[in-house]
Amino acid sequence: MTTEQAFWTLLKAGLWNKAPQGFDAPLTEEQWKALMQMAKEQTLMGVLYDGMNLLPADLQPPQALRMTWFWSVNKIEQTNRLINRVLVQFLEKLEAEGIRPLLLKGQYNATLYPQPLHRQCGDIDLFIGRKDYPKACSLVREWGMSGEEDEESLKHLHCDWQGVTIELHRVAAIFPWPSKQRYFLQWSEEVLQTSEETFIPTTEEKAVRVSTPVFNAFFVFYHMYHHFLNGGVGLRQLCDYARMLHVNLGRLDLDELQERLKKLGLMHPWRVFGTLLVRQLGLPQEEFPFWQPDEKKAEKVLAVIEREGNFGRYSGKKKPDTGFFLWLKLKRFLFNSARYPMVMRLFPKDTLQSYGFFIIDRGKLFIDHFKKR
Repeated sequence: MTTEQAFWTLLKAGLWNKAPQGFDAPLTEEQWKALMQMAKEQTLMGVLYDGMNLLPADLQPPQALRMTWFWSVNKIEQTNRLINRVLVQFLEKLEAEGIRPLLLKGQYNATLYPQPLHRQCGDIDLFIGRKDYPKACSLVREWGMSGEEDEESLKHLHCDWQGVTIELHRVAAIFPWPSKQRYFLQWSEEVLQTSEETFIPTTEEKAVRVSTPVFNAFFVFYHMYHHFLNGGVGLRQLCDYARMLHVNLGRLDLDELQERLKKLGLMHPWRVFGTLLVRQLGLPQEEFPFWQPDEKKAEKVLAVIEREGNFGRYSGKKKPDTGFFLWLKLKRFLFNSARYPMVMRLFPKDTLQSYGFFIIDRGKLFIDHFKKR
């Protein structure tokens, strides 16, 4: 078995909590190290670890590597516990001021996994809505979590509390075409008023508001697709997409989901990425809505994801993010500009729209930065 075959086998085992299939010969120590590096690049150390633990003892890696892996996953668990605790405390502060946001992706996506604390986490994304957004921004600045000159995009404001990054979203997502943006804004504001509640692991005493099943399924997909066009995504985002459909399929209004995808012009990429969910991740074909595979294009998308890693961070063209504000933004602009010809061959119309919007957005950001000086 090759290292890559072992990677996909353990990924599917951990993702679906099923015994690895076809893993019938031990890997060398070097193969295990390479596999762990692949998992790190795709931010899937926890999920692969769960798959590895389903192997017979004689097929697992040497004890030293298992311990290294264990401590990496233990750190992921600790970070998840911290983020979950901060999430609940921050929501309580906002709710005391009459603001009740929705939790987007992130820690909600983790609840969909067999081992929620093993999904590698990032920051906290809260959808505030346009009405309460100015008040929420004023509050976090008053609480000392964000300064007046902190970076603010068209979508959200960043703030930091107890070592956790929190994004307050004025809008949940940006579409580069105005008519699509108006349609999505109306839909997302409606969802803000008709949310559901769920419990986040380790915070059982506090229910957290999340979006409706259709909005969640759509948003997890679109967030992934948007980042694929604009910088890159990793396999973790594909896993979120697969788990979202697997857990919530019976609760999805498929007529509504189809209508939303068609009106926003996303049915084609939905099916391309869906091909990867079924072929590569093992999602049952009957669990993917509107199945119509595009094998050739899906294979090319997968090659990009495998090469670039999580959010493009392991692309050979992208260096670590260091330096002052304008230099960071210039590096990001150059990196994305170099990527666009490649993704344009896969999704030409959406890439052109995204690139045009990206140039306008970067220009506005630079102008606003100098105005503050």
